[in-house]
Amino acid sequence: MIYIDANVFIYAIENHPEYGEACKRILLDIEKGRLKACASILVLVEIINVLTKINKMIEERGKRPLDVRKNVDAILSLPIVWFDLNFLIIKRASEYTYPVTGVDYVHAATMETNIVWEVISADKELDKIKFTRRIDPREYK
Repeated sequence: MIYIDANVFIYAIENHPEYGEACKRILLDIEKGRLKACASILVLVEIINVLTKINKMIEERGKRPLDVRKNVDAILSLPIVWFDLNFLIIKRASEYTYPVTGVDYVHAATMETNIVWEVISADKELDKIKFTRRIDPREYK
């Protein structure tokens, strides 16, 4: 099982010029059952937060915003194992000293607690967490 970071979903939704196609391929593999995926519900929080920010920029340009609910519903329809946050994960996250953000601590603690060692992410910061192996979306096969 591989942990999926929020940026994979975001880049697929916004059709990112560098990562969009690779991220769409990853989500298609999840949908078709070729990739066993998991994530924290924190990923969903991050997705809603980013889509809301993107919509603010889109609306300022006078364009039609993204449908946040439709995108979240599409994500939730995928066969992904969603890990809840709990006190054990938060406690473990508070013990890390890696040079990354607190949000990444929570992702790492979720992975460690659930014995998941690989993450698909464009975020190179995750390379600083020594017990994980980050797979760049463009390198996913």
